[in-house]
Amino acid sequence: MLLNNKSHVYKHLVDRLYDKCQKIQTENERCVMRVNGIKKMLRRRNNDIELLKRRLDEHGDQWRKVPVAVPLPKGKTEQKTRGPKPKKTKTSTEDNSNSNGGVEEASSITAHIPSTTGPGAVSTVRRPRKQRVKKAQLPTKQTQQQQQQQK
Repeated sequence: MLLNNKSHVYKHLVDRLYDKCQKIQTENERCVMRVNGIKKMLRRRNNDIELLKRRLDEHGDQWRKVPVAVPLPKGKTEQKTRGPKPKKTKTSTEDNSNSNGGVEEASSITAHIPSTTGPGAVSTVRRPRKQRVKKAQLPTKQTQQQQQQQK
């Protein structure tokens, strides 16, 4: 009975593995079909371009001498740069008008202060973090009982 149960479990696992393999196989076939379709479209496009070039040359069109105006891409015109974002600096007017109740953000910890080592030299000085003020603890039942016993 025990061997029969083990073989049943193994058969079930093998069937599940076979089903997963079939799903992966069909997905792979879909991907291959998509790649082949795109290759076919590219071949057709290149053939159409060559045909168009030949026809324009037969008619004596001066299409090769015409300047090509490249349209601007939609969206952002600047490429995104990799690397860390530049740190924000605070000016003296921003220190006085802090809108979040005196709590500073982590990005504004550094300040750029001109140094005396050379003209235009800037050094980074870290400000100490503000300490959090602990809230007053409300008396619990145990502390109330201890205060009553002391009286």
